[in-house]
Amino acid sequence: MSTTEDSRARIKWVSQNHALVAYGDAKISVMAPGLTFAALVFEGFRAYWNEDQEELLIFRLDDHLKRLQFSMALLELDDPPSSEVLAQDILATLRANEFREDSYIRLQVYVDDWGSMTATSPTGSTVICRPRPRAAVFEAGQTFVTSSWTRNAENASPPRIKASANYLNSRLAGLEAKRQGAGGAVILNQNGTIAEGPGGCLFLMRDGVFLTPDVNSGILESITRQTILEMAGDLGIETAERPLGRTELYLAEEAFYCGTGQEIGPVTAFDGRPVGTGEPGPLTRRLQARFDDIVRGRHPGHGHWLTPVYNG
Repeated sequence: MSTTEDSRARIKWVSQNHALVAYGDAKISVMAPGLTFAALVFEGFRAYWNEDQEELLIFRLDDHLKRLQFSMALLELDDPPSSEVLAQDILATLRANEFREDSYIRLQVYVDDWGSMTATSPTGSTVICRPRPRAAVFEAGQTFVTSSWTRNAENASPPRIKASANYLNSRLAGLEAKRQGAGGAVILNQNGTIAEGPGGCLFLMRDGVFLTPDVNSGILESITRQTILEMAGDLGIETAERPLGRTELYLAEEAFYCGTGQEIGPVTAFDGRPVGTGEPGPLTRRLQARFDDIVRGRHPGHGHWLTPVYNG
């Protein structure tokens, strides 16, 4: 049995429309606009197990829910659920499954039942949680290629909304990278500058400064990205947000890809050209170590980013 199959087999309960439902019984209509017209927004969260505290800690729950409120407003959902209700759904689902290991949570809000492309109700929601260990690329790194697909534009399908419709663009870029044997893709925006990858943001180091595309470069306003900018400041690592040209990929001394799912994954080559020595860089490793301490509750001063599941 694969890791994914084992993880899926261990899911007993999900939350659907604010009630716990057996995983096998959670269903939506085949004609729900959330499915037929991609009228769906979502958030992904990670929860980290602290063995010493015997506690599962959700990372930046409130910030993810705040971003979801923005996404729901742009989707013009009728009677969207509050952040407080959705937080309780997440906690109830984790507790019901009794996970005591690193886990991933996906919260979806969508137009349910049956409706047209412009339907705004009824609003449905689901929360599903599953065990998810750290990806191997956290240690080993991965290679990236520049995609031939262009990032969807702000005035077409705005990437700052975490909507399922936007991930068709990411899927196409990801499949192209997969065909080329790479771990990920760099997607350029309409201006020909770097936007992001299929599911995360990019940081490149030049002259000892970590650079990342600004929020108007066609990126999701990533919570992990913002976390790294704050951590880097605490560690005395200089950062800057600005448009980045494609050729800057090939000048990078270090690079990494970040997001909730992949956390901080070093990039070891772009388009077949090694980044630095071709190994994860020392400042990337420093950021990874600080990140791991913060998300597991081992670093003082960041308790406000952590929500305990069992002893809260």
